[in-house]
Amino acid sequence: MALLLSGCCANNVCNCQDEQADAIKLRFSPRFATADLDTIIIQRSPLPYSPTTKPETVTLVRTAARVRDSVVINNTTPFAQAGTAKLNKYRYVVQYLGQAPQSKPVPTTVLVIDSIRLAGSLDGNGCCTCYTNTQKTVYATRPKRNSAAADSAFVIDLKQKPYIELVK
Repeated sequence: MALLLSGCCANNVCNCQDEQADAIKLRFSPRFATADLDTIIIQRSPLPYSPTTKPETVTLVRTAARVRDSVVINNTTPFAQAGTAKLNKYRYVVQYLGQAPQSKPVPTTVLVIDSIRLAGSLDGNGCCTCYTNTQKTVYATRPKRNSAAADSAFVIDLKQKPYIELVK
């Protein structure tokens, strides 16, 4: 009997498409110049966050053709996965290289993801088991760079809106 059932499963194609279930997509508003978006820096620090911890850093150098593409933070990208830790075990800082005329590019923080709340479950039919994300909430701040105002904290439910728009 087990042999009969295993043959049934061998004929089924398991097409979960769940590798992006936890992914966080970042889109840059049209206010960013193309030159601002050719180099994106993402820093990752383990939680609980400590300012004394040296973050891991990834620099994304983008071609002119891809400069307006979304940036994706996921369990295995742009950082390699550390053990079984998912992206919700880290704090992220997203920066771009601002270029003033006649000066060196300066990293400018556009978003700080303080924490991410993920929840999900495995659903299957005996032959195929897929991960279903039931909660993806981001707690973040947008730094106020050129004013005395406080940073702008916000919460976004990525199950309702599939991306975070970054503004200049």
